[in-house]
Amino acid sequence: MDVVKNGTGMSTRVGGLSDEDGKKEIEHNLIQIDGVQEVEVSLNDKTVTVNFDKTVINSDYILRTLNSLGYSPYI
Repeated sequence: MDVVKNGTGMSTRVGGLSDEDGKKEIEHNLIQIDGVQEVEVSLNDKTVTVNFDKTVINSDYILRTLNSLGYSPYI
């Protein structure tokens, strides 16, 4: 599945996501970014869904942050 952008939300599959610690790391780091309103991580689907204010932040920044944490977005 590719990155899906729909207004103020996006969802992407990520590589390297395998356990609860990874889920918590992603949630903890993304929710602290200005403009990020909600983060949902699915271990079963290996997806990250983020709702954000696109006037404050863009999806590219979120994807780069995931990559810097060691989780490669499939785009």
